[in-house]
Amino acid sequence: MPTNPLEYIFPGIVAAQAIHVAVKFGVPDLLASGPRTVAELASNCGAHEPTLERLLRALTAIEMFQRTSDGRYRNTPLTEVLRKDHPQSLRAVALFLPAPFVSLPLGALSESVRTGETAFDREFGESFFTYLASHPQEAAVFNQVMSQDIAWSTPALLRAYDFSRFKRLVDVGGGQGKLLREILASSTKLHGVLFDQPAVVAEAKALFTGDVAARSTFVGGSFFEEVPEAGDAYLLKRIIHDWQDEDARKILGNIRRAISADGRLLLVESLVDSPVHPAGLLDLLMLVLGGRERTNSEFRLLLGSAGFSLDKIIPAGSYSVIECHPI
Repeated sequence: MPTNPLEYIFPGIVAAQAIHVAVKFGVPDLLASGPRTVAELASNCGAHEPTLERLLRALTAIEMFQRTSDGRYRNTPLTEVLRKDHPQSLRAVALFLPAPFVSLPLGALSESVRTGETAFDREFGESFFTYLASHPQEAAVFNQVMSQDIAWSTPALLRAYDFSRFKRLVDVGGGQGKLLREILASSTKLHGVLFDQPAVVAEAKALFTGDVAARSTFVGGSFFEEVPEAGDAYLLKRIIHDWQDEDARKILGNIRRAISADGRLLLVESLVDSPVHPAGLLDLLMLVLGGRERTNSEFRLLLGSAGFSLDKIIPAGSYSVIECHPI
């Protein structure tokens, strides 16, 4: 544990921005084939050579890169995972968190703490998801973060929870269906319903093939209006944390009206009071973006107000599966 608060503050803020810049210029990808000189890197990524040298030199101090005896630079295990093609790539996260559309609201955290208002709305004059709808580059980064999150978190989820007990699983807000595809591949008798915005679902259809496609249905719509009926399981991965209680209650209420009497609601979320992976710092990010992480008791109250009873919480890697039934 650090003994001085500055150990959190520095190099944290500077390092995050430096890593962001290195990834933005594609340096980890350029080094995938082996060490290169700064001149070679600058020529390939369009950076100012002397300044790129300063950036890489600084990042070697925190073992993000390594400088060879002949003055070239190479990746370390920390930067290998920032490559586009790494199977556990974290590149999107490095592009997302220090980006201006996230770092600016974080810089206004004090205003959110003082007023309780969402910093993102104050900085940009609109909500986070409304902003993404009209800013495709930022939306692409956000969607990459969601996809990469599914890639590294799904194995733990499938180990922790048995989806084969269900007949019809509705993935609410399931994006392009990467998680649903993995679940259907592991549960060969399960039928899946992918539900998201119409444009998102339209693109997802082409990504489902073979037997998984035969067991899949695609429905476009808004979970603030209604969700597909007749599922005996409804899955929401990292959806409820995007919304304050009033909006979250609308989503859950629509599921309550659609779910079968003996169905199960499955929320995959982080818990602020998790003994293993507490989400307190993540909750501050959600504070400035417009959502919130919740404690066990906060989930119970929210779910109860929407007509669900929380049955159990199952650890699943960094997340938890919150299993509920309608009441």
